[in-house]
Parts: sequence; structure tokens; C-alpha cells
Amino acid sequence: MIGIGAVARETPDATAMVTLGATISFGELDRRQRLLAGALQAGGLGRGDRIAVICKNRPESLEVTAGALRAGIVPVPVNPLLTDSEVAYLLEDSGARWLLTDRPAEPEPGVERVITFGDAYERCLHEASPADVADVSLGRPMHYTSGTTGQPKGVWIRPQRPATAADAAADFISLWNLNAEDIHLVCSPLAHSAPHRFSLRTLEAGGTVVLLQKFDAEESLATIDLMSITTTFMVPTHLERIMALRQKLARYDLSSVRLLAHAGSPIRNTTKREVIDLLPRGTVWEFYGSTEGVATRISSDEWSRKPGSVGTARAGTHLSVRGETGEELAAGEVGEVWISDPSAGRFEYWGDPQKTQAAWSGSWFTVGDLGFLDEDGYLFLTGRKHDMIITGGINVYPQEIEAVLQSHPAVRDAMVQGEPHPEWGQEVVAKVVGAPGQPLDPELLRKWARERLAGFKCPRRIEIVASLPRTATGKLQRSRTPPPSREPEGPEV
Repeated sequence: MIGIGAVARETPDATAMVTLGATISFGELDRRQRLLAGALQAGGLGRGDRIAVICKNRPESLEVTAGALRAGIVPVPVNPLLTDSEVAYLLEDSGARWLLTDRPAEPEPGVERVITFGDAYERCLHEASPADVADVSLGRPMHYTSGTTGQPKGVWIRPQRPATAADAAADFISLWNLNAEDIHLVCSPLAHSAPHRFSLRTLEAGGTVVLLQKFDAEESLATIDLMSITTTFMVPTHLERIMALRQKLARYDLSSVRLLAHAGSPIRNTTKREVIDLLPRGTVWEFYGSTEGVATRISSDEWSRKPGSVGTARAGTHLSVRGETGEELAAGEVGEVWISDPSAGRFEYWGDPQKTQAAWSGSWFTVGDLGFLDEDGYLFLTGRKHDMIITGGINVYPQEIEAVLQSHPAVRDAMVQGEPHPEWGQEVVAKVVGAPGQPLDPELLRKWARERLAGFKCPRRIEIVASLPRTATGKLQRSRTPPPSREPEGPEV
């Protein structure tokens, strides 16, 4: 029995989702998703069309994304922390025809209908006729990621046939041993791929999803204790904050947890050991993957033998580390990590055939990460080919920020880097060269950037330098330290 539809037929009164002050059963969730599909189809949307969803963690978010996918309509989750201009780009680029949101929103070019969660959304369902949908989601949301161009790109996988989609759901459910007894805690934004995927597959396995609107370390611990949480996904920043509550950890009973999966950024070895010691044995699993696909995982016992590794290729998946000319490298040699997963859908980068072609070599794909395999086949990551920064489990792309900084009239050149941070994994730091004759105050520049970038993208520190290291062809050499400015024109932020 796999899929929300199947669970609703077998156990309609079982609890599907829990949030502050409210629960929803599988029967009610299935009914509402069929009405949503009916409304979308009546609006002329069909298989492969896109709708955008912008909201904090709330039941409607999973209801809409999973319901649309059951009808073959692809949701585009949008991070609610993005600025208006960033949101406008995603809406236009994705071709989203409807926008569903938890905040007031003006119609955007190309968006045919805007529905606000609350009375407007409930009225939309009330006026709709139920439609037939598949038991399982027929694909994945089109999450946006980025690369060397600096502009985010949608990771597009075409909706699948019901039988193929059911196999994909069963594969994930089996991989993590999800079942109807699970109570899954969501403390990461559902706009991101990993928390969404764990939540959706928990529902398709018949388990219950408990939603927190935002992460709070002590609230998460209290919820695990109160709700007897069995599974959760977190990023290393969450784990850093939990372990910072050293004097309070003993107050909470965490014995119900059987799976804590984490990914998204490197984790400090000391923190990882503390988390392993805090939770029941065998609970902590790390995996390596991206929006494009998941490649490895590693148990806590394995990690204790191979500290720093992100694991071995999971069943049916293969890894290869390759040099600059595509040759396979020997154990211990650092190169680009390539992945082959015959069971996964073949992705494209929406509207970017060149980027898509560069990511694939036959049945193998890469997202530009660098690493090496040891003699036992365990993968160790060493960097990112395209200089991606991961801060608090969120991908940040330097060129996008550099373009914003360079658009300021007082900035001649800019370079953005990720520097180690004990809690966030990395923090965003910018080094800028001032334009001749223009006063440049780092504090004012940072405020200016904050108006144009989401908070997690905005540099935590801006330094003024005399010049930036570039190659003869103009490419930034991020590994080199720029010379300091001879005449500082403002305090360091």
C-alpha cells in the first residue's frame, strides 16, 4: 500500500498531518487534493504545466504540491525569504500559470491566477469538482538551483507514468524504511528538495507528518519528546544549535527517534560525534546528493570508521571521480564527482540546454562537486567546482551576488567567497574594489545589497580591496587573497 490515495482508501481516519492546533486525516487530505486537481484542470492546466507555491511551512504547502503532482502538474516551490525581484524572476522563468501563497501578492506577468491560502483557497476548493488523480506523486517539484551563470535554474523532470512513479516512491520508502508507524518532524523549509521529499514519501508510506513553521532548537526537542517523533531531516546548522543547548538536552526524551538524516553542507566532526552520542544507536545517517539526485549515504557506525566521509553509493547507484579530460581517477585522487542512477528520472535544467548537456555524459551526471574515493569506495568531498557556497544547508551562488554588488555605482569589481563558520558551515563574504572617485562604505553597501538579495545571500562581511585576482581571460581566482586597499574608505562589516 503506497501512495496517499491508497492510504486514504485503506485507513481514511489515520492522521496525515499535524500542525499547531490542527490535524488532517488521510481521507480529508485525499478529498482536498482531488478538489484541487479539479480546480487546476478546470483552469486549463494539464500534465507538465507549472504552478508556483510561496509560503511558510503549513499543511496547504504539502497538500498543494503533492496534490498537483498526483495530477501530473508540476509545482515550483519558491523560498519565501526571496526578494520581490527574485520571486518575479522564478515566476517568469518557470512559466508558472498559477500562484498559491500565504501572503498578499500582485499578479505577475504570465501568472493567470493568484490564490491566497485562507478564505480564497478554501473557496477555490469548495467551488471545484473532484478529479481523478494517481495514488502517488507522478514526479518531483521543479526546485530551482544555480551554477556558473549565477541565475537560478529549474531542475526539470518530466512527470512519469503511474507505475514508474510508484516504483520511485517504493525505492525511497524502502531505502529509509519508512512505514505507517512513522511520525516525521519537518523543521526545514518545505521549499527545499530534501525536506519536501522526506515529507512526501512519509505520507505515501502512510506515516504522519508534523510541521513546524520554522526551526527552533528547543521547540524541536520538545516536539520530538511530546509527539514521539520517529524520523526527521535536518541540516548541520540545526544540529549545531541543538548541541549548543548542552545544559537542557537531558530534559527531553529522544528515545523514539530511529532516523535522523542530515545533508546540505559539511558538518564538523565534533558536532557529528555529539549528535551520534545524543541519539539512540544507529539513528544518525548522512547522505550526499542535490536537487538533481541522491548518490550516497553513510550510517553512524560507518562514519565512526570513516570520519568525514559522506558514504558509499547506494544500491543501484554508481560513483566515479574523473579528471579534467574525463579519465577515471584512482583512489585518493581528487576530481569531479559523477553519478549514475538508472532508477532516477533524467533531469534537465529548465530552458538551458547547454547547462543540461554539460551535466550529462551518457548515463552519468555531475553537479560540479569535487572529491575522492578511498580504497573502500567511500566518498570524501573536498570542494565545489563552481564555487557554490552552502550556508546553513542552503546553496548560495557567488556570481549572482557579485552581479548585484557590481551594479552599485560605487563598485568597480566584486568577488564573493564562502568562509568557514562554526554554526552555518560557511558564511558569505564579499571583497569589492571601489570605482574611482566614488565613496564606498561597506556598511551602506551591505544594506543596499540586503534590499536586493534574500538575507541568506547577503554578505555577512564586506571588505574593500585594491584589486581582485583574475586570470588573463578575466576569470576570478577565488583561492588567492586579494591585496588590501591602500586607503580604506569605511569600516569592515
